[in-house]
Amino acid sequence: GALAEKLQVLLKQETPASQESFDTLRSANDQLDEALKELESPRSPSLPSVVPSSQLPGDPVTIDLLPPVRETDGPALIPGAAHVRVSLPLVDNSEVMWGCDLTPLYDETGSRLMSFTAFLPLGMRLAGQSRPAALPPADADLVVVEEVDLRGEADVLGIRAGDVLRAVSYVGTGPEPGWLDQMLGAKAMPMKKVMKCDGRSVEEVTEALQSNRESPDGRLVLLLERPA
Repeated sequence: GALAEKLQVLLKQETPASQESFDTLRSANDQLDEALKELESPRSPSLPSVVPSSQLPGDPVTIDLLPPVRETDGPALIPGAAHVRVSLPLVDNSEVMWGCDLTPLYDETGSRLMSFTAFLPLGMRLAGQSRPAALPPADADLVVVEEVDLRGEADVLGIRAGDVLRAVSYVGTGPEPGWLDQMLGAKAMPMKKVMKCDGRSVEEVTEALQSNRESPDGRLVLLLERPA
């Protein structure tokens, strides 16, 4: 274009004829640098997102809609099926967010997903449930809320029997310290993480929930999905 033609004219000159030609060459070089930077670092397009129905209980949450995956590391996200990402707050000020990727059970946008911040005891009982044939196919049973105590934590939050547990926070072991820190006696610190519940046993999910007693703030995070 015009920039390339300007550079060709200037390069044909043996020496800059004046300060004006030098300034022009420098300006053209700066424009070329900016163009190269844009090519090397293209802007990522913003992801489409949805907000679950306001008729459902739970914390405000935005759900990113992502392309289907070809492979996955667990049954919660099904290859070739709908793919959403829910950002779950793992600390009270939302400075630490955990992106939880999964396939919604009841629609393609995850509009029936609900996120809760809670404290133990939850006052609810869980049960395993065979995966209904109408849901996206996967070799994994579900964990559902079987019963909720009246005026307990879960009841106050709006959780009810039949809700499906999709993910819960748990306290695990954080990264191992460096060798020098280990020599000085440092050990891996507890770290809050997220476990997807599809294909897990009731015992595994219950143990994960109970581990949140070790969390410094005592909070736990639940991601549930309510049948339509």
